[in-house]
Amino acid sequence: MRPFRPPAGLQAIVVLGSTVEPPHYERPYPVPDVETFRRCEHAAWIYRRWGPLPVLACEGRQRSALMRELLRRGGVPDDMIWLEDRSRSTHENATYGASILREHGIGRIALVVETESMPRASACFRKEGIDVTAAPSEFRTLGPWNEELLPSWQAIRRNEITTHEALGLLWYKLRGWI
Repeated sequence: MRPFRPPAGLQAIVVLGSTVEPPHYERPYPVPDVETFRRCEHAAWIYRRWGPLPVLACEGRQRSALMRELLRRGGVPDDMIWLEDRSRSTHENATYGASILREHGIGRIALVVETESMPRASACFRKEGIDVTAAPSEFRTLGPWNEELLPSWQAIRRNEITTHEALGLLWYKLRGWI
């Protein structure tokens, strides 16, 4: 497998957040879910390997601040991290994120999300006039035949993700967001 190679002219890396568990009494700090963590790790890897490029972390107030910390830990300097902190959906990630990118004269990005979410996320950014290069943080691979063909919690989870993305594409198309 060949690692991601950005095209010439790439101007920024955009990473979308997923879910963050808020702080609570026993743990007074937020914790990212595995998708947010993997996405930030991958964006930081792209930065280290192909940077320096600014990294835009998109995903609401609490989440984007945590994403900043994950990117810092991954080796992205603080002055190369931009935050989009108003969004509540992929559509809003693209709307508000594209505004920040345009303010900086950026029109060509590497977009970091999982392969399942890439069609919807990249379509949203393209609708905003941003040229997107897919930089997926995770690919779906086939597992053992018994996990792929027989009913299991893994199969249910994969179907949930596929259904979510298919319905999301339909909903976004109906709304005119893609």
